[in-house]
Amino acid sequence: MWTGRTDLRRVLAPTLALALPGLVGLSACSGDDSDDAPTAVSLTDAAEEIGGLLRKRTRAVRDDDLDLYLRTVGRGRIRAEQRMVFANLDQLPVQTVGYRLVEDSVAADGDRSYWVTVETTLRLDGYDVAPVRTRDRWRFTLGEHGRRLALSSTTDVAWESEHGVGQQPWDVEPIRVEEGFDVLGIFDASTVGGADDLLAAVGDGRFDVAAELDDGESVADRPGTVVYVLRDRSATDGLTGQPVGAPQRADGLTIAIPADSTDPGAGIAGYRMSLDPQVLDEDDVVLDRLIRHELTHAILGDRGRGGPLWITEGVAEWVSVQRLAPAERRLPADALSVGASASALPTAEDFAGPDAAAWYAVSWWVCEYIATTYGEAALWALLDRLVAGEETGTVLGEVLGLTEEQLVQRGVAVMTSTYG
Repeated sequence: MWTGRTDLRRVLAPTLALALPGLVGLSACSGDDSDDAPTAVSLTDAAEEIGGLLRKRTRAVRDDDLDLYLRTVGRGRIRAEQRMVFANLDQLPVQTVGYRLVEDSVAADGDRSYWVTVETTLRLDGYDVAPVRTRDRWRFTLGEHGRRLALSSTTDVAWESEHGVGQQPWDVEPIRVEEGFDVLGIFDASTVGGADDLLAAVGDGRFDVAAELDDGESVADRPGTVVYVLRDRSATDGLTGQPVGAPQRADGLTIAIPADSTDPGAGIAGYRMSLDPQVLDEDDVVLDRLIRHELTHAILGDRGRGGPLWITEGVAEWVSVQRLAPAERRLPADALSVGASASALPTAEDFAGPDAAAWYAVSWWVCEYIATTYGEAALWALLDRLVAGEETGTVLGEVLGLTEEQLVQRGVAVMTSTYG
């Protein structure tokens, strides 16, 4: 384990430079000249050797030592994959990094290979409030002459599916990292062209959102924001086991990153925003509003997680429009017709259905009605009590003196009078 920020600027050679002729697949190669046949080692000896390789891997990332890093890796495609991972880590503001063998996790895979569970620790400086600990299953294989073990695979699909493993983008694809003022952008080659404008928009949005919250905390005192803008969203989709708000939202999603993937009580280390690259082509008003919506989820953090979607999404929509002139606050075309028949606040099923955009609008205008009629303090009080798990009807009656049906009808009535 190493703690301390790295500033890695090593220029990496092209990936093919170490892809030697004749070496294929994921098997490891010892690199020695012995003619001895591969010999299996005991689980105890394998654990000791693999533990040493993981300590070398930690030191290599800490010291920006690509050669040492690759000496822990086998030949073939795994080497190209791990060269990419090293290049990705090279760009990140790493404060803490470590790789550790989980005790009693070594399992033989034939005569030459061993599956192990590896705990990875990574903390992004300025963005995570705690190190992020994740576990995955890796395979180490004896070289063709049986002299040493080396990493031969980091993928066990069945194990990862069973244990809910979600990999970060820097584990699976080449990334381009750009950093603004308290904003870390994770892009790819197809999206990095929009980095400057997006980072500026997120930076401005952080100030706008913080100004609307009632906790009195300045934006400078809050952790920075990490935003993914990747053409291939499969990696970030794999992280949505801890979404904030509605996970079905296609254009933007905020993801809570657990401090320890195996310990729900360890809390949340940080929040990530994932944006569909198509939003980069939207006009500034639309893009900035979307960013403020997702930033509301991220900056509220635990305070905004776990409540009914009508309040968490409604508050995010309400915050997102506060910096807009009334004439710029666009409404989905079907919001009025959907709202006209509403007799209850929208449910998770409504947000997942074909009229989701309209239900976002209904939730927004319910929150608008509350803030305008009862004051913003009432809106925040409702959020806090509902996120804490109190029953909706009880809270509405005590804070507003209204039933659920009365609240949604009054919110829709204000929306209709504004846009009708």
